[in-house]
Amino acid sequence: MSKYAHTKWLKDTLYSVAYKDFYSSLTSALEESNYVFVEKNNLKKRWANLPNDKNHFTIGEVGFGAGINFLNCCNEWLKMDLDNKRLIYFAAEQSPLRLKDLKRAHEKWHSLDEISKEFLLNYPRLCGGFNFIDLCNGKIQLCLMIDDAEIAFKNLIQSEASGSGDTPSAAVDVWFLDGFAPKQNTSAWSEKLIHQISRLSSNGTTLSSYSAASTVQSRLRSHGFDISLCDGFGAKREMITAKFKAYATSSSTLPSLNWYIQKKSKTKPAENLFILGGGIAGCTTAVALKKRGFNVSIIDRHGEVGKEASANSRAVIYPKLSTESGSLAEFNLIALKLATNYYRELWANDLGEQCGVLLLPTSDKESEEFSKLQTKHQCNDKFFELVNLKQIQKLSGIKLDIANGLFFPTLGWLSIPEVCKFITKKYDIPIISKDAAEISLVKRDNSWDVFDENDTVIVNAKKLIIANSYEVQNLKPTSYLSLKKLRGQVTEFCSNQESEKLKCVICGDGYLTPSINGIHACGATYNQNDLSESINELDHRANFGKLISTDLKFKNLIHNIDSTDISGWVGFRGTTRDYLPFAGPVPNFDEMKEKFSYLRLDAKKASDDIGSYFPNLYVNSGMGSRGLSYAPFCAEIIAAEISNQIPFIPKQIRLDIHPARFIIRDLKKKRI
Repeated sequence: MSKYAHTKWLKDTLYSVAYKDFYSSLTSALEESNYVFVEKNNLKKRWANLPNDKNHFTIGEVGFGAGINFLNCCNEWLKMDLDNKRLIYFAAEQSPLRLKDLKRAHEKWHSLDEISKEFLLNYPRLCGGFNFIDLCNGKIQLCLMIDDAEIAFKNLIQSEASGSGDTPSAAVDVWFLDGFAPKQNTSAWSEKLIHQISRLSSNGTTLSSYSAASTVQSRLRSHGFDISLCDGFGAKREMITAKFKAYATSSSTLPSLNWYIQKKSKTKPAENLFILGGGIAGCTTAVALKKRGFNVSIIDRHGEVGKEASANSRAVIYPKLSTESGSLAEFNLIALKLATNYYRELWANDLGEQCGVLLLPTSDKESEEFSKLQTKHQCNDKFFELVNLKQIQKLSGIKLDIANGLFFPTLGWLSIPEVCKFITKKYDIPIISKDAAEISLVKRDNSWDVFDENDTVIVNAKKLIIANSYEVQNLKPTSYLSLKKLRGQVTEFCSNQESEKLKCVICGDGYLTPSINGIHACGATYNQNDLSESINELDHRANFGKLISTDLKFKNLIHNIDSTDISGWVGFRGTTRDYLPFAGPVPNFDEMKEKFSYLRLDAKKASDDIGSYFPNLYVNSGMGSRGLSYAPFCAEIIAAEISNQIPFIPKQIRLDIHPARFIIRDLKKKRI
C-alpha cells in the first residue's frame, strides 16, 4: 500500500524531501508544462485532426505529482470544444500528495481554477491501486494509478504474446515523462518501465521529457523510439522528444493463453447501440456509451427503467473490503471508490441521502479484520475510519454495544428507480417498451436482430449489450452463463421514537436505513430455491433476526412493531459462482470449447490462439446484491471495450470478470 509523499513547502513551492527536488518550477510551472508537453507533442493540431472513427485521445504520464500537466492538458482540451471526443489520461504516482497540499499548489495556477476545483472534489480518498475519475461530464477521464510506474503500466497490458497485442486504437497516443531527475528517482526512468511504455505504444505515439539524460535516450532507443533533442525550457539546455516507430511486442518468445483477446472491429462513434434491460446495469451502461457519442436506446418489457431487481427505493451502497488480496477484494475497492463519486450528483438532487454507512462486524474474527484494514490502507484520507463504541453511538445516534466498526462518511442510500429515471432523462436515452424473447446474428453485417415472443423483429442492433440480470440465460448466445437466481425480500416498517434517532445506514449481517418519511428499510434475504414474488412473514422475521444478531440493542428499535405497520418488497438477483460480475464480450461457447479443448489434457498449456467471440455482442450482468456498487464501474468497462480504449482496470481483474472465464476454468477442470 502506498503512502503519502514526504514533502515540505519551500519558497511557496512544494518540495520533495525524498527526491530533493521541487514538484514544479519556482517561477513558470504552467509555461514549462505547455512548452515541454503540449507544444513539443503538437497536441492542439493532433486534437483538431482526430479522425471521425476515433472518439478519444490517450495520454500516459509517469509522475503525476501535483497534477499540473494533467490540469493544463484538460484546460487546453476543453478549449478545443471537440464534440463526442474525450481525453483519456493514465497517470502513475507511487507517492501521492495529500489533498491539502494539492489545494495549496493549485492556488498558483488561476487559469486552471475551474478544472482544478472539479478534480479536487473527486480526488481519491483512499490510496493504492487504480482510481477512476470522470470529469467535465465525461469529456475527460483520469485513471490515477497509485503504484510503482512499471507495475502500474504493466497491469494495463492486455496480452503477453508477441504479435497479439491490442490494436493501435487501444494504445497510448502521447507519453509524458515527468518524474524527478533520473539520478534521484531511478525507478521512474528504469529499463523495465521503458519496456512497458513501448508495449503500450503504437506507430505514431510520441513522447516528451524535460530530461535529456543519456541513459534515458539509450533506453528509449533500444525500445523502438526515435529520439530528437531540442532546446529545453528556460535555462534548461536540452530536452527529449521521441516517436515510436513499430508496434510494441513482448520480449518473451513463449506463447501465452489469450482466450480473452477478441478480433476487434472499427467502431464509429455515432453508431446505434441497444441495451436489453433498464435496471441499474443497463442505465449506467447507456450513459457511459452516450457520453462517448453513441446513439443508445434501452429495451425493457416494462416500458420504463428501474424495475425488477432495480425497483428498490431504499438501496444501500454496501461497502465490502478485505484484508486478503485477490480480484474480488480489488474489484470491490475500485468499484466502491468510483461509485462514491458517481452518485454525488444524485445525492445532490435528493434521490437518496449521503448519510454515511456504518459497517459493524458479525463475528470476533471480522472485528479483528477491521483493525487490520485500518493498517492495510495507511494512505487513507477519511474514505473510512475505524471507530470505537463511543464513536459508533455518536455517529449512529442510537445505543449499541458493539466494540468497533468501520464508518464510510461518503456512502449512503439511493432510490434505484429514481436514479435510473434521472440519468436516462438527463442523457436523453430512449426506452423501447418491448419484451425481448430472443436474439440472432445477422450474418451479412454482423448486427443483431432482437425478436419479441411473436418472432417479430423489435430492432436491428449494430451493437447489443445484454444487461437483463439472470435472464441472460434465456437467450441462446448467453445461455451457458451460470447465474443463480436469488430471491431477496426487503422489510419496511414504521419508525418509533427510538428508531427516529438513527442518523446513518447500518450494515452488519443485514442492513438498516435511517427513517425515510417515517419508514425504515432492512434486509435482505437470500433465497435460492424460493421463486415466490409474494411477501411473507417468515422473511420479515429473518430480516429482523439479522439486525439482532449484529447487536442485541437493535431490539429496542423493532420491539412492539405492529404487523400492520410492516410492508416490504421482493426482487430477484443474478449472482455468479465467484460473486464477480460478467462484463465484456460474449464468447461463442461451442467454438471456445473446441478451440481450447487441449486444456482438458494440459491445464497449463499455452498458445497464441485468441478467443472466439460473437461480433458486436456484450454482456453486463451478475452483480448480485451489489448493483449500486458495481454498475458504474462495469458500465465504464463495457463502454471502454466498445470504444477500443485501454481498459481502466488491471489485466487480472479484467480476466476475472470476463464472460468467458468459466469456459476456460471448466475446461481445465474437465467439467465440459
